[in-house]
Amino acid sequence: MPVYQPGIPTGTVNLDVDYQNIQDNFSQLDVCFNVDHVTFSNTTAQTGYHKSIHFNPVSTTATNVSNNYDTPTQYPQGVPATVAGIGQLFSSEVNDAISVDTGLYWKTGNGLKVAMTRNFVPSRAANGYTFLPGGLILQWGVFVRPGGGWPTTDQTLTFTTQVPANIAFPNACLAVFTTFTGNSGSSGDIGINSKNLTNFHWQFGGNAAAQYTGFYWQAIGY
Repeated sequence: MPVYQPGIPTGTVNLDVDYQNIQDNFSQLDVCFNVDHVTFSNTTAQTGYHKSIHFNPVSTTATNVSNNYDTPTQYPQGVPATVAGIGQLFSSEVNDAISVDTGLYWKTGNGLKVAMTRNFVPSRAANGYTFLPGGLILQWGVFVRPGGGWPTTDQTLTFTTQVPANIAFPNACLAVFTTFTGNSGSSGDIGINSKNLTNFHWQFGGNAAAQYTGFYWQAIGY
C-alpha cells in the first residue's frame, strides 16, 4: 500500500519522473479520508459527507469525581484551551462514579464545560433511566399495589432492585415525584418520606383509596 510522502512533488524532479509518487499521495489521501468520510473518488452527491466521527481523546487519564458533577475536577487534564467566541466538541476519558470511559464534552467560547454523556446506556423500559447534558440523571418506574391493599407501614423502593434494574445515583437523589394509577375520581395520597431519600432508595407511606392500583414514580439526581 502506498505511503503518503510529504513534499511531493519536490520541484526538483521532472513530473514525468515524479508522477507515480504524486498518484500514490492522492491515492493515500483517498484512503485516509475514507476513515470518517465518503471518499473523494465516490461519484455520488454524498462525496465528502461524514460517515462517522472518530475523536482522539484529549486525555486518557480519568479524573476522579467529587460530590458535585459540575466541579472542574470532573473534567480530565488536557481540556482544549478556550477560544473566545468559538465552541469546541471534544472527547476525554472520565470517571463519572458509574464507570471509567470516554465521554463527550462541549466547551463554550467563554470556557464553560458541559458533559454531553454519562458512562451508561439509557434504558427505555417501564422501569428505566437516562441522562441529561450537564450530568443530571432521570429515573422512573411503576409501583403496583399488593393484592391485599396498600401497605400500612413505610415502604422502601431501592433503585437497583427495580425490574429491569435501575441504577443508583452516584452522588445524590434530589427529588421524587409520583402519579397515581387507577380509576378516575378516586381520592387519597401517598406521602414521600423525604428524610430517607438517598442515592440508593426512597420511601413512601401508604394512604390511598382502594381504587388506586399503584403509582408511577420519577426521580432526578446526579
